[in-house]
Amino acid sequence: MWQYAVSIVGVGLSIAFMANTYILRQEQENQFQQNAYQEQAQHQVNPVKKQRVEKTQARDTVKVTYAGRKTKIKSDSRGHYTVTARMNGRKVDVLVDTGATTVAINRSTARRLGINLNASDFKYQVNTANGSVRAASAIINRIQIGRVSANNVRAAVLPDKSLDGTLLGMSFLNQMRSFEIRNGELVLTQ
Repeated sequence: MWQYAVSIVGVGLSIAFMANTYILRQEQENQFQQNAYQEQAQHQVNPVKKQRVEKTQARDTVKVTYAGRKTKIKSDSRGHYTVTARMNGRKVDVLVDTGATTVAINRSTARRLGINLNASDFKYQVNTANGSVRAASAIINRIQIGRVSANNVRAAVLPDKSLDGTLLGMSFLNQMRSFEIRNGELVLTQ
């Protein structure tokens, strides 16, 4: 009988631990979102001049087509959706990642975009596929892919050694009216 009681207590502790972990993650995410705007005001961001929309050239097997306020991105040979985006007016190769909460850039890319950070800004502990690292929060003024764009996009800035590419996560995709995969293409609609 006591074995059942121990099992029930163990299950109860596991549930309580999972609930606390979930609440802690939610609180960290809320704090991350609140601080992103506040911290951006502290850093000098170079203003971006308005530029004409240029069609992105096809890269390898990646094809981007435009139709009204839609952009279609064809998957590459690995099934990934990669494209050259414009972030704060600069061309940046990105991998669309619906599993990423925010756009993720490395510190070098942040500098190219006019986002200047100090070592003390890397105060958030984030979990990545490669483990846990410290990150800073930032706001990217504008991200544009073809004919769709989003303004004031929340981003996580990671050290260069932790991230060698750019992930276009849900903080960008949630600003679209819709996004869907249809016939091997990712369709972004604004």
